[in-house]
Amino acid sequence: MKQTLNVLAMTLFTALPAFAGETTGLTDDTIKIGVMAPFSGNAASYSKAEVGMMAYYDKINEEGGVHGRKLVAIQEDTACDPAKGLAGVKKLIFQDEVFMLHGNSCSGVALAIRPVVEEAGLPWMIAHAASDSISNPRAPNIFHGLPTGSANGRAMAQFVLSRPDTKRVAIIEHSNDWAHSYSDPARAYLKENGVDPVADLVMERGQTDATAQILKIREAKPDFIIASLYEAETAIFLRDLKKYGMSDIPVMGTAGTDLENTLKRVGDLDTVKNYFVIHSYIDSLGGDKLKPWGDMIKKYNPDEELSTFSFASIGSAIAVVNALEAAGPDLTRSNFIAELEKINNLDTGILSDPITFTHDDHQGVKGSAVAGFVDGQPTVLRSWGERY
Repeated sequence: MKQTLNVLAMTLFTALPAFAGETTGLTDDTIKIGVMAPFSGNAASYSKAEVGMMAYYDKINEEGGVHGRKLVAIQEDTACDPAKGLAGVKKLIFQDEVFMLHGNSCSGVALAIRPVVEEAGLPWMIAHAASDSISNPRAPNIFHGLPTGSANGRAMAQFVLSRPDTKRVAIIEHSNDWAHSYSDPARAYLKENGVDPVADLVMERGQTDATAQILKIREAKPDFIIASLYEAETAIFLRDLKKYGMSDIPVMGTAGTDLENTLKRVGDLDTVKNYFVIHSYIDSLGGDKLKPWGDMIKKYNPDEELSTFSFASIGSAIAVVNALEAAGPDLTRSNFIAELEKINNLDTGILSDPITFTHDDHQGVKGSAVAGFVDGQPTVLRSWGERY
């Protein structure tokens, strides 16, 4: 009997941490959410995505929260640096004891922290970093609430080939996983449609001159260029393209750039007149359909300068609140994850494509629109010449 009691006691002791983990970060009136972003450093413009997300939290809190609980954001700055990201995620999980993670810009950071998050088991909604490898292979607790690199890469190539008579495509990219997550599926789609790149070039992060790459592109004579570059290098590439008299060649960029921000960086419309970017929203930055969301962000952050990055994480935040509501007042990590997996064809009113999760597929957004300057105005497009 004594041995049986000892075994029972050991079993209960072993089970207690897992049980406690189910409700870690919850009180009767709060839900603690860890928010990681590059709030400093040369990628700090990406943190606007988390600012918009937290503004949505503020809106929900002002309306009474979720089943009486307020969403409490605990921020950690990664500076887009994997080492800082690892330190930050461990602090959020083991010191701050958050219920879930939401956010993270910079795929390199997200890939570095994935093993820690997967082992810890707390829910993580990825809201900005796009690399497929963050959520694939599937982890039970990790969800992608925006188009991944593969979804965006295919959308980029589809747009490129929607331009009549496009046969010759050049690709320029960084040599990191983030860039490959866009370029590799774009190459695959091009190949499926009988198009092999006429030039495949690398431009590294921090590079301040693209002359060598531009000269090779000039020799290749492409009809279209796919550029998987961060925003700073995109601006340099576009300026050098114009410098060598090649700004009439259209360029397709990634979700790592923002149309209006790129215009500000290069300083003149002529340099970006043929630049297009993946655009995951139903309208352009100044459009009527995005205005209510912009007003929401400004309400809680009056000094915030809006860019398209400001809206990137709101759709995933809507999915999070949707699942928290469905999980009910007796919230646990497990029933929250179960409710996320039930989200089907969710129209967020901000993303161009709906969110759908299943038990087997945690990559929720399968497509994207494109934005470019049409008659000098930012315009959202479904395909070449077709407005959204």
